[in-house]
Amino acid sequence: MKFGYFCNTTNWTHKPYHELLDETREITEYCDQNKWDSIWYTEHHFNHEGMESCTNPLMMGVDAAARTNQIRIGQACNVITFHNPIQMAEDVALLDQLSKGRVEVGIGRGIYGREAVNLNIEADMKDQAKNFRLFEETLTILKKAWKEKFFNHKGEFYTYPAPNYVWQHDMSPPNKDLVNLETNVMENISVLPKPYQKPSQASPHRRKIEQPLFFLFFSSASGREKLTKAKKNN
Repeated sequence: MKFGYFCNTTNWTHKPYHELLDETREITEYCDQNKWDSIWYTEHHFNHEGMESCTNPLMMGVDAAARTNQIRIGQACNVITFHNPIQMAEDVALLDQLSKGRVEVGIGRGIYGREAVNLNIEADMKDQAKNFRLFEETLTILKKAWKEKFFNHKGEFYTYPAPNYVWQHDMSPPNKDLVNLETNVMENISVLPKPYQKPSQASPHRRKIEQPLFFLFFSSASGREKLTKAKKNN
């Protein structure tokens, strides 16, 4: 059995945010030192009530990568319908490079309407069919960006590269994989970095888990003793 920690950073007592981050770091370091398989950070927005208070699981992952040695770093999840897919692909790949291939990519469509309408109106949860189409197209672009050196995309929500854009730059020699050599109009784009993990090792869409993954839910470092007891009891 593998143990993963779902780090749901609730803040019902409205403590200073830096204290919440310190507790999260303590949990992260504890799990790494005690050979937990993975830790997962959330993405939620506008939660003044004290519900899920982590807005960026990838930035939390960067901090975790610098403080840990072996634990795998996951997002539960990246709400990809809220984000530009090119920038999301870059950020995930950069974290994978920084952590030397310890990233688990978790993605979702969103759950709270107030987040969707204020971050990307196209992701409005009231139109579930449209939200799912946006999710599917965003995922397609992510996979292209991670796997292909040069690619293009034309869909309902995104077109890459931008149509009819002429690219000429002294530090960018003409390249038939990038532009039409006669017109210099961009026909493809290239996204860097690529993930540290190779496609043959793990799929950005779904990683095969050979053993069941067991999540424990705690919201602060005060539960550290409970972690020890729970692991012993299982």
